[in-house]
Amino acid sequence: MIPYFAQDAIFVLRRLANLSASDPAGVLSSRLDVNRAGIFGLSMGGEVSAEACRLEPLFRACLVMDVWMPVDIARDGLPQPSMFITRDTATMRREGWRQTDIDETFNTMRSAYEASSGDRYWLLIPGMYHQNPSDFPLAIPAPLGRWIGLIGPIDAWRGYEILNAYTLAFFERHLKSQSEAMLAGPARQYPEVTFETRAP
Repeated sequence: MIPYFAQDAIFVLRRLANLSASDPAGVLSSRLDVNRAGIFGLSMGGEVSAEACRLEPLFRACLVMDVWMPVDIARDGLPQPSMFITRDTATMRREGWRQTDIDETFNTMRSAYEASSGDRYWLLIPGMYHQNPSDFPLAIPAPLGRWIGLIGPIDAWRGYEILNAYTLAFFERHLKSQSEAMLAGPARQYPEVTFETRAP
């Protein structure tokens, strides 16, 4: 499924590039900046994002959240600037993940981070469960989400603030070439986050 969905993303981006070059209706001609396109996703969406970036250099930046990486990406990494966001293994264990799933997710994401050749960033957010990066924690009361095991102990709004800040900084830096101080090292306002960065 992953290569199939990655081709969907690639098709959309290439179609937009064609429309920007020459829209038969004249509506989108020269109006789309497809040279500043990034992609991101959580879980399977993150795997699809990474695969799309591996295959299509038109994607200029890739952000992957909490998912194992395909073998070739874990081995070779990505050429684009990439951000990998997950949580510590103790939080995965607390959520009830099997050790084999923990190892596959954590180790392949880490391998992809190590092997990537562009600017890359590694974030661990403790207390964040797999659904925390989605809208789910903001859509239901926290006690209910924690009781059914879908929301981690991190405060939902704190998790949202952290993810939003780093996601925005990443894409502002690598799609708009803006200076982003919080990507230079650990951010003082988010002391709970483990942050690493490497340049080519």
